[in-house]
Amino acid sequence: MVGDFKGFGLQKQDDNVTKKRNVYCGGSDIPTILGINKYKTQFELAKEKTGLVEREFVSNEFVKFGNILEPHIRDYINAMNGTSFIEETYIDEVKKIRSNVDGIDKEENILLEIKTHGANPTLKVYEVQMQLYMYQSGAEVGWLALYQRPKNFDTEFDADNLKIKVIERDEELIAKILDSVKLFWSRCELLKANPNIDEQEYLTTDNDMELALAKLNNLAPALIEAKAQLKEIEHQEKELKDYLYEQMEENNIKKMSTPLLNVTRVLPSTSTRFDSKAFKEEHPDLHEQYLKENQRKGYVKITEAKE
Repeated sequence: MVGDFKGFGLQKQDDNVTKKRNVYCGGSDIPTILGINKYKTQFELAKEKTGLVEREFVSNEFVKFGNILEPHIRDYINAMNGTSFIEETYIDEVKKIRSNVDGIDKEENILLEIKTHGANPTLKVYEVQMQLYMYQSGAEVGWLALYQRPKNFDTEFDADNLKIKVIERDEELIAKILDSVKLFWSRCELLKANPNIDEQEYLTTDNDMELALAKLNNLAPALIEAKAQLKEIEHQEKELKDYLYEQMEENNIKKMSTPLLNVTRVLPSTSTRFDSKAFKEEHPDLHEQYLKENQRKGYVKITEAKE
């Protein structure tokens, strides 16, 4: 079986890996955002995502080795386990996250993550990446395929170098990842508005008013669109209610029903109310005697900015 893979792999060229890095957070970004990447800080990543620093796509012998061996490893695992792992990409435009998975078996709902590594693999880094992938793919469990890299970088596949570690889906860790990504993008907005802030200022903006405003600004397009849609729906509802009232009155119908709604015609009526304005003008002293203070809670009013 192993001999069938000799010389099989070609270096993977995937636009999903190299393009639009500034638009999404991918699996390789998650360890940095969580603070467990010893090679890069979150502040450095934020400067790359905001375009303040240009990020270069690094290709070295380690990357090339992994690209060559990845298809060998996936095909071997499929052949030995009867699985159907294929590469796939998942994108969430709202959360701005992207998962390029090494393998997903959609029938068995299993994720495959392939790592070629040296003597000491960084398991914690790999596992948080996989939690993002399991969230986006919907997988309930993940297989972490660990392939130890030979010292001479021999690219002939050797099954003895491969081990599989099962990683269970962790909902608490997934929630932490999603919250951290959301905060990261808010900090990026703040960094774009204030590109000269230092790392300490960047990291201590969690509870600042500016961060809240940045988050609100991110929400604004969806909020404005939703309010406009609601206004249009309310307008259509009023027109329909007026029309239905006329038709029900004309046909002497009191109530109608649909699978989702009950429509009732409410007959005209009269009511009486206390004319406080006239009472105040005619009896100002007595009106003053019955006034009562009412405490109202403060609030924030948000309106759409006009050009």
